[in-house]
Amino acid sequence: MRESQARGASASSAPGCGWYLLAPALSGVGVCVGTVWTVRSWAGCPLGNNFSNNIGLQMMTMPAVWLCMTLLLFLLQLALRRRPLPGGRATRWLAPFAAAVLLTLVYRIGMDWPYFPPDSACLEGYPLFPFTGKTGPRFSI
Repeated sequence: MRESQARGASASSAPGCGWYLLAPALSGVGVCVGTVWTVRSWAGCPLGNNFSNNIGLQMMTMPAVWLCMTLLLFLLQLALRRRPLPGGRATRWLAPFAAAVLLTLVYRIGMDWPYFPPDSACLEGYPLFPFTGKTGPRFSI
Protein backbone atom coordinates (compact mmCIF):
# COMPACT_ATOMS: atom_id res chain seq x y z
CA MET A 1 0.00 0.00 0.00
CA ARG A 2 2.76 2.43 0.84
CA GLU A 3 4.51 1.80 -2.47
CA SER A 4 1.43 2.71 -4.49
CA GLN A 5 0.91 5.85 -2.39
CA ALA A 6 4.53 6.89 -2.88
CA ARG A 7 4.32 6.21 -6.59
CA GLY A 8 1.10 8.21 -6.89
CA ALA A 9 2.58 11.16 -5.02
CA SER A 10 5.68 11.33 -7.24
CA ALA A 11 3.60 11.04 -10.41
CA SER A 12 1.38 13.95 -9.43
CA SER A 13 4.39 16.19 -8.67
CA ALA A 14 6.06 15.39 -11.99
CA PRO A 15 5.79 18.12 -14.65
CA GLY A 16 3.45 17.55 -17.53
CA CYS A 17 4.09 17.15 -21.22
CA GLY A 18 3.76 20.89 -21.85
CA TRP A 19 6.77 21.61 -19.67
CA TYR A 20 8.95 19.43 -21.90
CA LEU A 21 7.52 21.01 -25.06
CA LEU A 22 8.68 24.34 -23.69
CA ALA A 23 12.33 23.71 -24.66
CA PRO A 24 11.81 23.39 -28.44
CA ALA A 25 9.29 26.24 -28.45
CA LEU A 26 11.56 28.62 -26.53
CA SER A 27 14.49 27.59 -28.71
CA GLY A 28 12.52 28.35 -31.86
CA VAL A 29 11.52 31.78 -30.61
CA GLY A 30 15.07 32.52 -29.42
CA VAL A 31 16.67 31.49 -32.70
CA CYS A 32 14.17 33.51 -34.75
CA VAL A 33 14.66 36.61 -32.59
CA GLY A 34 18.46 36.24 -32.71
CA THR A 35 18.45 35.74 -36.47
CA VAL A 36 16.20 38.73 -37.15
CA TRP A 37 18.43 40.82 -34.89
CA THR A 38 21.50 39.59 -36.81
CA VAL A 39 20.03 40.30 -40.24
CA ARG A 40 18.92 43.79 -39.19
CA SER A 41 22.34 44.57 -37.72
CA TRP A 42 24.06 43.52 -40.94
CA ALA A 43 21.53 45.20 -43.27
CA GLY A 44 23.91 48.06 -44.16
CA CYS A 45 26.69 45.68 -45.21
CA PRO A 46 26.33 44.44 -48.80
CA LEU A 47 28.23 41.21 -48.09
CA GLY A 48 26.50 40.68 -44.78
CA ASN A 49 23.07 40.72 -46.30
CA ASN A 50 23.50 39.10 -49.70
CA PHE A 51 21.45 36.16 -50.95
CA SER A 52 23.98 33.39 -50.30
CA ASN A 53 24.67 34.53 -46.74
CA ASN A 54 20.95 34.73 -45.97
CA ILE A 55 20.36 31.23 -47.33
CA GLY A 56 23.31 29.91 -45.31
CA LEU A 57 22.04 31.65 -42.21
CA GLN A 58 18.49 30.38 -42.58
CA MET A 59 19.14 26.86 -43.88
CA MET A 60 22.30 25.88 -42.00
CA THR A 61 22.95 28.11 -39.02
CA MET A 62 19.41 28.42 -37.68
CA PRO A 63 18.69 24.66 -37.47
CA ALA A 64 22.09 23.98 -35.87
CA VAL A 65 21.63 26.75 -33.29
CA TRP A 66 18.05 25.60 -32.64
CA LEU A 67 19.24 22.04 -32.00
CA CYS A 68 22.01 23.20 -29.64
CA MET A 69 19.68 25.55 -27.79
CA THR A 70 16.98 22.87 -27.48
CA LEU A 71 19.43 20.34 -26.09
CA LEU A 72 20.74 22.84 -23.54
CA LEU A 73 17.22 23.75 -22.44
CA PHE A 74 16.27 20.06 -22.16
CA LEU A 75 19.32 19.48 -19.96
CA LEU A 76 18.28 22.42 -17.81
CA GLN A 77 14.76 21.04 -17.48
CA LEU A 78 16.06 17.61 -16.51
CA ALA A 79 18.39 19.20 -13.95
CA LEU A 80 15.50 21.25 -12.54
CA ARG A 81 13.40 18.13 -12.22
CA ARG A 82 16.21 16.29 -10.46
CA ARG A 83 17.20 19.18 -8.17
CA PRO A 84 14.46 21.81 -8.04
CA LEU A 85 15.37 25.38 -7.22
CA PRO A 86 13.76 27.07 -4.24
CA GLY A 87 10.65 28.93 -5.23
CA GLY A 88 8.39 26.11 -6.38
CA ARG A 89 6.51 26.03 -9.66
CA ALA A 90 7.23 29.64 -10.55
CA THR A 91 10.97 29.03 -10.51
CA ARG A 92 10.58 25.80 -12.44
CA TRP A 93 8.74 27.66 -15.22
CA LEU A 94 10.76 30.89 -15.19
CA ALA A 95 14.20 29.27 -15.27
CA PRO A 96 13.82 27.95 -18.86
CA PHE A 97 12.58 31.38 -20.00
CA ALA A 98 15.60 33.09 -18.45
CA ALA A 99 17.92 30.48 -19.96
CA ALA A 100 16.36 30.97 -23.41
CA VAL A 101 16.89 34.74 -23.18
CA LEU A 102 20.50 34.19 -22.14
CA LEU A 103 21.12 31.70 -24.98
CA THR A 104 19.55 34.11 -27.48
CA LEU A 105 21.93 36.85 -26.32
CA VAL A 106 24.90 34.47 -26.60
CA TYR A 107 23.80 33.57 -30.15
CA ARG A 108 23.48 37.22 -31.14
CA ILE A 109 26.83 38.18 -29.60
CA GLY A 110 28.44 35.25 -31.40
CA MET A 111 27.17 36.53 -34.76
CA ASP A 112 29.15 39.76 -34.23
CA TRP A 113 28.47 43.26 -35.59
CA PRO A 114 29.73 44.75 -38.85
CA TYR A 115 32.60 47.20 -38.89
CA PHE A 116 32.07 50.33 -40.98
CA PRO A 117 35.46 51.98 -41.61
CA PRO A 118 35.41 55.78 -42.03
CA ASP A 119 34.93 56.89 -45.65
CA SER A 120 34.54 53.30 -46.84
CA ALA A 121 31.90 50.62 -47.27
CA CYS A 122 31.57 47.56 -45.12
CA LEU A 123 33.41 44.65 -46.75
CA GLU A 124 32.63 41.75 -44.48
CA GLY A 125 29.94 39.17 -44.00
CA TYR A 126 28.52 37.68 -40.87
CA PRO A 127 29.95 34.46 -39.45
CA LEU A 128 28.82 31.10 -40.75
CA PHE A 129 28.24 29.96 -37.16
CA PRO A 130 28.42 31.94 -33.90
CA PHE A 131 31.94 32.75 -32.68
CA THR A 132 33.67 31.47 -35.85
CA GLY A 133 34.78 34.85 -37.19
CA LYS A 134 33.54 37.09 -39.97
CA THR A 135 33.71 36.28 -43.66
CA GLY A 136 34.50 38.47 -46.64
CA PRO A 137 37.50 39.76 -48.61
CA ARG A 138 38.83 41.73 -45.65
CA PHE A 139 39.24 38.51 -43.64
CA SER A 140 40.55 36.19 -46.37
CA ILE A 141 44.13 37.44 -46.08
